Amino acid sequence: MNDGEKQSSGSTMPDVALVSYALDGYQDSIASRGNEVAFEVAREAIEEVDLSHEDVDATIGCGQDAFNGVTVSFGMKACAIGGYNKPSTRIQNGGVYALTQARAKILSGKADCVIVASEDPLVGFDEKTVSNISQEPVFTRPIGQNFVQSHALTAGQHLGTSDATEADYARVVEKNHAAASDNPYAHRDGEPDVDEVLDSEYLSWPLREAEIAPVSAGGAAVVLTSAELAREVTDTPVWVEGTGLGSSRYALESPETMARLPSLRSAREEAYNEANVANPRSEIDVAEVYDPVAPMEILSCEALGFCEDGEGLQLLRDGVTDADGELPINRSGGAIVTNPLNCGGLYRTAMAMSALRDDSTMSITGSERAVVTGSDQMLGSRGRTDGVLVLGTGAS
Repeated sequence: MNDGEKQSSGSTMPDVALVSYALDGYQDSIASRGNEVAFEVAREAIEEVDLSHEDVDATIGCGQDAFNGVTVSFGMKACAIGGYNKPSTRIQNGGVYALTQARAKILSGKADCVIVASEDPLVGFDEKTVSNISQEPVFTRPIGQNFVQSHALTAGQHLGTSDATEADYARVVEKNHAAASDNPYAHRDGEPDVDEVLDSEYLSWPLREAEIAPVSAGGAAVVLTSAELAREVTDTPVWVEGTGLGSSRYALESPETMARLPSLRSAREEAYNEANVANPRSEIDVAEVYDPVAPMEILSCEALGFCEDGEGLQLLRDGVTDADGELPINRSGGAIVTNPLNCGGLYRTAMAMSALRDDSTMSITGSERAVVTGSDQMLGSRGRTDGVLVLGTGAS
């Protein structure tokens, strides 16, 4: 990272901080029940900063019933994450939306301490069937389209309108596995090279099995507090400088629109405006972006303003987005390596916190600002929602 090029446009100190997190897993499956995993991570996150159940003002869960195998699934987890006699809410979208809601509670004065927690127990559902059910009901659902085929359309559009090659997509996988080699929470192990990725089986052209995120079982919890409480409980708060949410509908006949990721762009604009980020490339030090398929990382770099449209490939090819590059993207290995569907946004937020702090093998020296994205793309690209967080150490 070239610290000399990092700049800050300046902003007032934020009023909400992330003070701790806890993770459990991640692997193909876990023996514990979902509420047990949720309880363990919630308790660990609270105890890390010497808080107790009495200090928690509200709890928020995240996840989707389809991934839990039961209707109103949060009903079994609300108390487990500390919601007994507390206001409790369930927000979909894997965590970033839930963190945004938790921040709103604190900013509104309704809470000083909120815990957001969820888990992915893997109850034996078929993620491709679940995603097919979420597709547009007249044209795409009847033909069996699922999230893999949906993302393949976007990838095909990208290949056809840029100088991207299938080897570039394999390079994303190689890069992310290398970055995850010292991540203790990584699900997929090994460090495949480009040739090994290209040798893996096509699932839907141009996407190969190695280029598609796994489904990871595990749990995650993040504790947010007011600025005053944060300074009491930790010396290393990570401040929430900006948040943004976006949603959009895609038409089957416009793959070029899908490839632009308009809802992510909308969320980015809102988050950057609030955080006073004028030049993302020079003001952001690290990013954890949701990449359910390898090409999505390249497209996300463009949608997040780290480069001009069409230049995401060059960032990859020049090594800018490597773990030791100028702007590390998915230092954790990204969803290509670890992909909990319910708590993925919490997991990536925890990974961003680790990058900004000097307390783990995932730390990136000199990092002061991070971007985290969350999405429901495992359901498929259509009717997509996105969330963006801008996090900072407050050092600048």
